[in-house]
Amino acid sequence: MHSRLDLRWLDTVAVSTVALVLYRLTAAPDVYYTDCGELAGVCATLGVAHPTGYPLFTLVGYLWHVLPLPLLLPIAKLNLLMTVLGASAVAVVHRTSLHLVGRVVTLDSAAVRVVAAIAALLFATARTIWAQALSLEVHALQVLLVVLLIHMLVRWENSRRRRQMVIAALVLGLCFTNHLSSIVLLPGVLVMALLLGRGSFAERVRELALPAVMVISCALLYVYLPLRSASGPIFDWGEVHRSFDKFWYHVSGKQYSVWMFSGGWRQQLAVFWKLLLPNAALPFSLWGLWILWRRNRPIALLLVLMAVVCVGYVINYSIHDIEPYFVSAFVALSLAAAVGIAALWRYRFVRGIVVLLPLAYTVWNWRVNDLHAHRLVRDYVRLVVEPLPKGSIVFSQQWDYFCSAFWYLQQVEGYRRDIVLVEKELLRRTWYVHQLERWYGEPIRRCSTEIAAYMPLLEEFESGRMPKERYNQIQRAFVALLRALAERNPDRYWFATPEVIETEPELASAFDVRPYGATVALVGAGGQIPPLPTMVEPQQLMEGAQRYDTERLDRGLAALASLAYVRTGDAVVSHDRRRAAECYRAAIGLDRSNMAARDRLARLYNDR
Repeated sequence: MHSRLDLRWLDTVAVSTVALVLYRLTAAPDVYYTDCGELAGVCATLGVAHPTGYPLFTLVGYLWHVLPLPLLLPIAKLNLLMTVLGASAVAVVHRTSLHLVGRVVTLDSAAVRVVAAIAALLFATARTIWAQALSLEVHALQVLLVVLLIHMLVRWENSRRRRQMVIAALVLGLCFTNHLSSIVLLPGVLVMALLLGRGSFAERVRELALPAVMVISCALLYVYLPLRSASGPIFDWGEVHRSFDKFWYHVSGKQYSVWMFSGGWRQQLAVFWKLLLPNAALPFSLWGLWILWRRNRPIALLLVLMAVVCVGYVINYSIHDIEPYFVSAFVALSLAAAVGIAALWRYRFVRGIVVLLPLAYTVWNWRVNDLHAHRLVRDYVRLVVEPLPKGSIVFSQQWDYFCSAFWYLQQVEGYRRDIVLVEKELLRRTWYVHQLERWYGEPIRRCSTEIAAYMPLLEEFESGRMPKERYNQIQRAFVALLRALAERNPDRYWFATPEVIETEPELASAFDVRPYGATVALVGAGGQIPPLPTMVEPQQLMEGAQRYDTERLDRGLAALASLAYVRTGDAVVSHDRRRAAECYRAAIGLDRSNMAARDRLARLYNDR
């Protein structure tokens, strides 16, 4: 028995090592899209992240960041943490599969070991699970916590030891301190706990008192947010120490409620099916659920409810990057697949299929998950920032591509500390005005009059007390502050990324707007801008855009960079046709669908 257990642990080490190598080979080497830059800054400086605050993730990330890992930038160290978390989740899935298969299906020890290893590798190579281990985000830790929760529940169902029930409750509580989507776990856990309880229904409910206390006690971890916020960290999203209302608004994710149950469920369900249908293990998952229903109904209900509630909840959340929110459903289906494979193991043709499935998954999902050369985000930040004169003020709302990444690069790596970046949409939040003043000082303080007029209105709006008929008043104060940030700093040049001009025409009307690389220059009356220097060499951007052309954000970044080169070509074509042609060719290399660049290049050749 002892040697058999040792061999099973060796299996666990082996499959998790395979996963770790796979994830490291395909992990992003640098800052990635959306919240990656901001979260990297928060972890590196022990700050406060965007709602809902993610205190557990922040603390885990910070502790990892301070480990002595030489020759690695902070973002590279934190991306490495994601691969370790992903491989750890694979190890837990392997241990859970061993317990579950051995409990439900009659197989010899060698067959159980093989089935558990295959199930763990199928989990590791599933597209959505694999993707969470490749760049800095909160979902890799969430996957690990969810599989650990199921592991403890399976062991509790097997032994009925109260200690394991309490540990499961503690893990469930930690899930909530990492991501509030953990609400989808509650129905399955509660139903399973009630089914496994002893005595009458009332006695079973009373038995859950201690686990409930454990879950609720984990919420104390959220105290980190106001305590750390009060100390004035570099990243202090929400300034939640100001009042309980500010704290609750932050941790409840109230600002996201506008996207819940907003009618986009058909589109989100299509995303789920798109991720699910190529999953060749789905028949094994369905068969495994049927076997569990017949032989271990509490576990069956746990997995079914976890999958169904997860999908039912997530499809009603209308955001673009919805894929990671389905991970609880994929975890449940992966563990059910282990049982399904075990139940069919006696059929030789089934063995032949499932032994090859992990390799097939790896080949099938490699291209879409291979980020090992992905440096597009840093390259795009350089494209935006490097041509700008020293001390420039930049307005932008390109959070996914530019602002979040620049926060990390500037505040952690020290890149272009002379630039003042104003994220236009965040300027609609009271805390952000204070953060701008902490980061940039005098250029912001020069606008004290406009800030004093704007902040009371913003407080009223943020609290939900402002009547709609006064929205025009706060918009006028908002635009006045934007203008003041430029006009009160005549010693600096002013720029904006193009979408700001499109969304704030009142701001654009106050300036002469001229193309300037990836931005537009805002020129006051009689003002001048320096000549546009040579743009960032496009070769690396083009190679990245051609390599990564399947995902929405990759295509969006390539399109933005392509338009930047078109604007540059337009700015220089009157006096430097050769340089203009190079810009148009770069634009086409970045986005082959850019017809404007093709037309301009053709016109240049025809005019010769």
